[in-house]
Amino acid sequence: MGWRAAALLLPAFVGIVVFVIGPALVSVFVAGTDKALTGPRFHWVGTANARAAFDDPDLGDAVVHTLVYCLLTVIPAVVLGLALALAAERVTRGRSLVRLALFLPVSANIVAMAVVFAYIFDSSPDGLANTVVGLVGIAPVDWLGDTSTALPVVALVGGWRLTSLVFIVYLAGLTAIPRSVYEAADVDGIRGLARLRHITLPLLAPTSVFLGVFVTILTVQTFETVAVLTKGGPLNSSTTIIYYMYQVGFTGSFRIGYASMIALLLLAATVALGAGGAVLGRRLRRIRAAAA
Repeated sequence: MGWRAAALLLPAFVGIVVFVIGPALVSVFVAGTDKALTGPRFHWVGTANARAAFDDPDLGDAVVHTLVYCLLTVIPAVVLGLALALAAERVTRGRSLVRLALFLPVSANIVAMAVVFAYIFDSSPDGLANTVVGLVGIAPVDWLGDTSTALPVVALVGGWRLTSLVFIVYLAGLTAIPRSVYEAADVDGIRGLARLRHITLPLLAPTSVFLGVFVTILTVQTFETVAVLTKGGPLNSSTTIIYYMYQVGFTGSFRIGYASMIALLLLAATVALGAGGAVLGRRLRRIRAAAA
């Protein structure tokens, strides 16, 4: 590599070191201390923060809320995204317009969209959601202020955006399937649901594994939607891991050391999930190659 290429890469390399690698290493160190955001002094506590994390009931509740949020978001987003991709692939007239419309949610600013949904699910009788349910005689609902509806509403907003992302990836996967495979299936009389079950879905299996892992990781990292819509409430019923980490580190007691340990544990879980998905995806690709 010549000096010109090195000079071109240097700004990006410096940026990665300063804004990614450096803060990550500092966070790993701080995770082993009792560092508070508001004070310069701290002490090394080793694994005390990790033990505190496993004994923290509030963190346990946040983990449960995050898992529920993932279930309410990932599964519907993957299923609906696949259905939309299958439908969009069959569109012949206005195909570009349809694909653009389905792409828009993932390109929209999530904070701005969360503000829009906050107005939609306003607790007043004039809120759009309450206006709709009022048409069938249901009394106004405090969508974001009730412990039974706050998390599902947040999941609805997150799933709306993720469905667009899933649609794009599945559409790319469908485009990559050779037309000759479908032509051979037509010759053998395999059509409709049989073709979907025995050809399309198996060929999309590696894509499905990737999406399952990738979308789950994105969902676990949700912060903006919770911050704008509920701020973790009511009664912490919609507090996710990331939002709890923010509360611990940047509000209240400003326990940045403990918050860093939570981030480190979440990173370990994310890496494990990604590694498991990579292994499963590799096996599925081998099976697909062997079948071909």
